[in-house]
Amino acid sequence: MKQSAAADSIFFTIAWTLTILLAVFRLIFISTTMVIDDEAYYYQFAAHLSTGYIDHGPMVAILIRIFTELFGANGFGIRFGSVFLQLLLSLIVVRFGNRELGHPTGDILGLTVLINLLFHTNSIIMTPDVPLTFFAIITIILYHQAYFKDPKYFLPAGVFMGLALLSKISAIFPFVGIALLPWVVKEKRALLKDSRYAISFLLALVVYSPFIFWNLRHDLAFFRFQGAHIAQVGSLGSFFALWLALAFLIGPILFYYTIVLPFRTIFSKPADMSLKKDRFRMIYFSLTALVPLIYFVVQSIFTRMEVNWPAPVFFGGIFLFAFMLRTNHKKRARLLSAQSLWSLTFILIISVQTIVPIIPLKGKSDPTRRYFLYQCFPGDLQTFLNEYPLSSKLRIVSNNYQIPSMVNLYAPQPVKATCLSIGYHETFYSFLYPDEELVGDNFLFLWKGTEFPEKLRSYFSDIEFIKSFTSMRRDKPVQSYSLWLVKNYTGK
Repeated sequence: MKQSAAADSIFFTIAWTLTILLAVFRLIFISTTMVIDDEAYYYQFAAHLSTGYIDHGPMVAILIRIFTELFGANGFGIRFGSVFLQLLLSLIVVRFGNRELGHPTGDILGLTVLINLLFHTNSIIMTPDVPLTFFAIITIILYHQAYFKDPKYFLPAGVFMGLALLSKISAIFPFVGIALLPWVVKEKRALLKDSRYAISFLLALVVYSPFIFWNLRHDLAFFRFQGAHIAQVGSLGSFFALWLALAFLIGPILFYYTIVLPFRTIFSKPADMSLKKDRFRMIYFSLTALVPLIYFVVQSIFTRMEVNWPAPVFFGGIFLFAFMLRTNHKKRARLLSAQSLWSLTFILIISVQTIVPIIPLKGKSDPTRRYFLYQCFPGDLQTFLNEYPLSSKLRIVSNNYQIPSMVNLYAPQPVKATCLSIGYHETFYSFLYPDEELVGDNFLFLWKGTEFPEKLRSYFSDIEFIKSFTSMRRDKPVQSYSLWLVKNYTGK
C-alpha cells in the first residue's frame, strides 16, 4: 500500500508539472495566434449582447464581452475565458473528486480535463463548447451532491443546468440522464417526493426562459436553424468518420471506457467488490453518458454531424474513467499515462505544425491552416481600406459570416461589415442588418478567390474589380481575396 501511495505521489507530481507547463503554453498560444473566423463571429455577438442568437444561446457572448472589456478586443481578450474556465473547472473536479469520491479520483479527473485533446481545444479557442463544458460538468457534480449528500444542492444545480442550456442546447442530453436516476434506482425514488427535485428543473427553465422568449419574438429562429442542421443527410461513411474522429480526439482509452462502462454498469452487476458500494454513483454517471451516447449514435446514422457535437457524451465519461482507475492501482498509472501521452503527443504535433508546418498537409486537411486564412486582413487589407476613399462611406459585405466577422475585428471600418446570405442560411447579421434595409445600396464586396461569384452577379446592376489580397504563411500563399465595388443591390 505504501509503495502504491509513493508511486502515486511521483506520478501525479510529474503529471501536474506537465499540466502547469501546458497552461503556460495555452496562455502564450491564445495571445500570439490570430483568432479563427468562428471566434470573430462570436465576438460580434459580444459586441451586440442579446438574450439569444440564431446559432446559440448568449453565454459565449457574455464571456467574450467580460474578458474583452478587461483585456481588449484581441486574441487574448477573446480567448482568455477559455483558458480561465478550463483551469477553474480542473480545480473544481479535483476538489470534488478527492473529497466526495475518494483520493485520487479528483487528481485523475483534473488531469483528464487538462491533458486531453478535446478539452485542450476548448481551452485555446472560444466557442459555445467552452461554457457548455464548464456549466454542464458542474451541473453533473451538483446533482451528484443532491442525490448522494444533501437535497439542498438541487437548487444551485438547477441554476447551473439553465446556464449550460444557455451555452448550447446539446446540454439537454446528459441532463435527461441526470433526471432519470430516481426513476432507475429505486433506493433514490423517495427524492421524487422532495419538492426541490422538481423545483430544480423549473429553475433551469426560468434561467433558460430569456432565450425561449427571444425565439418567440423571432419566429423560432434558433430552432429553425438547428432543425435545418439536423436535416443534413448523413451516410455510413460520415457515421464512421465521426466516431473515429472522436476516438482520436478524446483518446482511445477514455473513448472505450465512455462507450462500454455505461452499459456494463447499468445492465450488469460489478465483478469488483470494491465497486458495489459505489454502484449507485456509477449508475448516475453512466446515465449522464448513456443518454447522449444513444441519441448521438442514432442521430449520426441519419445526419451528418460535426465532430464537436457529441462532446456531452464524455462529460459523464470522465467520471466513469476516474472511478475505474481509482479502484485499480496497477492500471492507474499505465492507463492514465497512456491516455495523457496520446493527447500530449498530438497537442505537441499540432502546436509545432501551427508554428512550422512540418507535415505536408494541404487545404482543409491541415487544421492549423485556419490561423492563417485571414493573415492579410490586419495588414494589407486594413492599410488599403484606410487609404481608399469609399471605405468610410460604403459597407463591406460578403456572402458568408466568416469574412465580415474577420473584417469587423481585424480591419474595422466606420460602417460595419455584414453578410448578405444570398442562397445562404440566415446568420446573426440577418437580424442586425435585415436584407430589406440594404436593397438599392452600393457595397464593397469582399470574396475568397480572384473571381466574382457568378451566382451573385444578377443581384447588382454594376460590378467593378478594385484589388486583390493574399494571406501568406511563411512566405507561401494560403488564401486569396478580391475586393469589388458593387452597385444597386436588388435584394434576395
